[in-house]
Amino acid sequence: MANDTKHLEQFLWTAADNLRANSSLSSYEYSNPVLGLIFLRYAWSRFVPVHEEL
Repeated sequence: MANDTKHLEQFLWTAADNLRANSSLSSYEYSNPVLGLIFLRYAWSRFVPVHEEL
């Protein structure tokens, strides 16, 4: 599972880099999805230790 998570994380960051570099969108237009991904990463990192304790 850790390998799958790492692969997904790398895929998402690559997609975000492509969006930033190869898009005619302004940063305001793509900031919400990117900030959402950052929040999900934060939430996941907070969830994993608690889940392991349970």
